[in-house]
Amino acid sequence: MPSRVAMEKPSCCKGFGIVKHYVEDKVIIITGGSSGFGLEAARILLEMGARVVITGRDQQRLEAAATELASPHLSAVQADAVNTADWQKVIQQTIDRFGHVDVLVNNHGAGVKIADLEELSDDDIRTILDINLASVIKGCREAVKVMKPRGQGQIVNVSSGCAHYSWGQWATYTAAKAGLVAFTRCLHKEMCLWGGKASSFVPGAARTGFCDAAGIDSDWQDGYPDAYEFARTLVHCIDIPESCVIDEAIIWGTKQVRDMLNPY
Repeated sequence: MPSRVAMEKPSCCKGFGIVKHYVEDKVIIITGGSSGFGLEAARILLEMGARVVITGRDQQRLEAAATELASPHLSAVQADAVNTADWQKVIQQTIDRFGHVDVLVNNHGAGVKIADLEELSDDDIRTILDINLASVIKGCREAVKVMKPRGQGQIVNVSSGCAHYSWGQWATYTAAKAGLVAFTRCLHKEMCLWGGKASSFVPGAARTGFCDAAGIDSDWQDGYPDAYEFARTLVHCIDIPESCVIDEAIIWGTKQVRDMLNPY
């Protein structure tokens, strides 16, 4: 039976021949690749001919994801994105397996604790900022070290719709995700000087398991997109010509726009 990608991808465009996949043969690291956007993006990219490395903190979940994806062009590396040594391990094992790194997708993140500010301890605040911002900066630093000598490379940082909109109890998480968008723009200005580029992927709410992991109710997400539906746009941030860059791709579920905000 054809894959979801194969079924939905047109075989050609009238007047332009076969649709080209710019990600074909590219080596792409995806953090948080054992579930959610990361897992679905890995699935799509492998079907498009990319070489993919997924990472995650939980070895058992990571192995289950690798078994599910079942591709000879996939590698799974257990790593904690907060830890610099783990970042160095991921980069080195990617180079050992595939020869280089073309793209880094920083998809990892966590709500940690969604609560009124006065309920957050110093450890809560530190953990939220470490997982959602500081760890991404560390990963970008390590990736740039191996991309820059080759004169090419791309980084896609997964932020959140919280970066542009405000909800009570999400303040510290929002600070991290808004900071990530600003960081990515500055990073692009550095990378473009030697042939690299950086993009932000900014998703609204989707059924990824985020709420369950953060210990908050997820019933309100009934009818919202699933991880695969948003991951298609995440992949599009990468599947573009080298001469192009997507600054920021923002995607919402139509129900969230109707019920919660007007992003226009």
